[in-house]
Amino acid sequence: MSDPDPVVIGNILIIDDEAINAETMMDTLEDVNYKVALAANAEEAKAIVKEQTFDLVMMDVWMPGQDGMSLLQEWMDDDFSMPVVMMSGHAEHQDVVKAIKLGAVDFLTKPLHDILPLVRKILSEQQTGKVLEKTISGIDFDIPLKAARNIFERQYFNHHLDSNNHNIAKVAELAGLERTTLYRKLKDLGIDKK
Repeated sequence: MSDPDPVVIGNILIIDDEAINAETMMDTLEDVNYKVALAANAEEAKAIVKEQTFDLVMMDVWMPGQDGMSLLQEWMDDDFSMPVVMMSGHAEHQDVVKAIKLGAVDFLTKPLHDILPLVRKILSEQQTGKVLEKTISGIDFDIPLKAARNIFERQYFNHHLDSNNHNIAKVAELAGLERTTLYRKLKDLGIDKK
């Protein structure tokens, strides 16, 4: 009787012309149940993303043929929806700035010694962003900012008060506020502290 297939926790594409680098990253990620695809250059990467979607794309800046930065720009111009992390062993500060401005979610320096915490952090941040987009609702974006902020803050504090059994100390800690500031804010928003 064979073991059931492990549950895949994320689908990752690594684009890197240095095979040893890419394979080391792949082995590390696959050991903890990420599913990894490899591409050695921009052309292979383009073909793969036409067929599959990924939770994360990790791309080297310097590759033969089309470099990573121009592929990133091409994808972002086409409204590419998958998060891209750029990687380089010898990046200049302006490369990092350019990649982030183009739309990369992060820029990592190779060799990546601690790839697992980095990947987990990036994927967690991406997930948090998606959850936020889905859950901020009921706000008319045509109203003044102060009114919209009050609606959001009411939802935010009511959620945390309900989730934490109206423990003001806990909610203040979660919100990063002093207790007295939180009390004042709840009063201003018309929220019953119970």
